[in-house]
Amino acid sequence: MTNRDTRYDLIKPMLNAGNIESFNDIFKYIPKTVVATDLGKKVDRFTALMNRVEKFTVEELFTIARFCSINDQKILELMYNEHVKNKRKKL
Repeated sequence: MTNRDTRYDLIKPMLNAGNIESFNDIFKYIPKTVVATDLGKKVDRFTALMNRVEKFTVEELFTIARFCSINDQKILELMYNEHVKNKRKKL
């Protein structure tokens, strides 16, 4: 990630304000294409992972946390909240 997108800087304040409660809420503030590219993923593959967040590797989640300047525990919490939300949709 050579030129860090400034929209990453929005994530931590939005998280602290309660506007981000689950993993996919991040993408209200920064396009998934930006994050996918920075992770070295194709957008289609990244979208599939967004729909099944439990399929992300821990390393990928920690990298996204670093991009967003949030701690590892918080990104895992957001991923878990997204997982629970998706699980409820399937019921």
